[in-house]
Amino acid sequence: MKKRAMGRRAAIGATAVLVTTVSACAGAGTGGGGEKADEADITRYQENLDAWYEGTYKEPEAPTVDAPGNKDIWLVSAGMGVEYSVRVADAAEQAAEDLGWTLHVHDSKFDPNQMLTGIQQAVVAGADGIIVTNIDCSYVKNGAEQAADADIPIIAVEAYDCDPGLYAHVVNYSGKASLQEWLNDWGRAQAAWVIAEADGQASVILNTGTDAAATRETVEGNKAELEDCPTCEILGDVTYTAADFGPKLQEKVQQAMIENPTANAFIPNYDAIMTQSGGAQALKSSGRLDQLAVAGGEGSSAGIEQVLSGEGMEMCAGQSGEWETYAAFDALVRLFLDRDPAEADTGNGIQVCDKDHNLPEEGDPYTPPIDFVAAYNTLWGRS
Repeated sequence: MKKRAMGRRAAIGATAVLVTTVSACAGAGTGGGGEKADEADITRYQENLDAWYEGTYKEPEAPTVDAPGNKDIWLVSAGMGVEYSVRVADAAEQAAEDLGWTLHVHDSKFDPNQMLTGIQQAVVAGADGIIVTNIDCSYVKNGAEQAADADIPIIAVEAYDCDPGLYAHVVNYSGKASLQEWLNDWGRAQAAWVIAEADGQASVILNTGTDAAATRETVEGNKAELEDCPTCEILGDVTYTAADFGPKLQEKVQQAMIENPTANAFIPNYDAIMTQSGGAQALKSSGRLDQLAVAGGEGSSAGIEQVLSGEGMEMCAGQSGEWETYAAFDALVRLFLDRDPAEADTGNGIQVCDKDHNLPEEGDPYTPPIDFVAAYNTLWGRS
């Protein structure tokens, strides 16, 4: 049980040399400074959070097609060392089986050189299509150009295209929201929980991965939501790169807490910050875990375990890498039929979970409220 004092809280989380910095942010979300949120604002913050508890998921919508069989597909993962990537690969195996396709999985081990190698190997192997996860085009531009020259479409999941574009399609989200819009909403959902939990008195430390557009965009959503709370403030930002993942990032999170004794909330970029990079241990070592509102990421099984135990992250901005994966396969289906993959509204959204809302069974990751696998098989004429 966490102590209550101000509002609901007492004063209310990938392997080289860390270039992380902790910096004061006086711009976004400032105005905490002793001001008290009034009852009308507190009610508004709770109503906003209630909408995120309801979530934005809906059934995928698209013209039904007769999906082709016998395709050879490569999944190039940014790195299989986190639960999200393993779940994506498992979903890809299932989607390929549903469609009668062959799948090859390449683990890039969070190394941009290996990301490029994976795409180049797929091109040499004569793949019919490539799916990349969490790999911005800028890291693999040469390989993406080779794939385009070979007429091999690349579908991107949580990754940004080059300009001019080389990816055939970037997976979209509920309401045909772009990746950028969805990432902003994801960050807003994290911050909405923190604001409501702190009764509009959140003093927050953020956590930005600087080497990927997706992690930067999520934090822009955090900041935008906090700007709508005049009695909230951002005290600092623990920045990192994928190469920093591990003990040194843990050390920097702990240092941020020491340097900001009035912080009452921490918003990690995603679950693995808390579950695999020492975020939870850092907050415990600071001696202040019980005084913090600790947000979470996508809702991995390890993250949900922390929500249940109270030993780390306390919520999830529940999202489904599995759903993203099926959406990527749907995009390939439509491209192989000379259709526009953007004709589909994936329906894939966000839903906040915490100990009182939307939690899965113990041991399971967050699960969306819709059977998207059945929905896609219906859209592919496979039901």
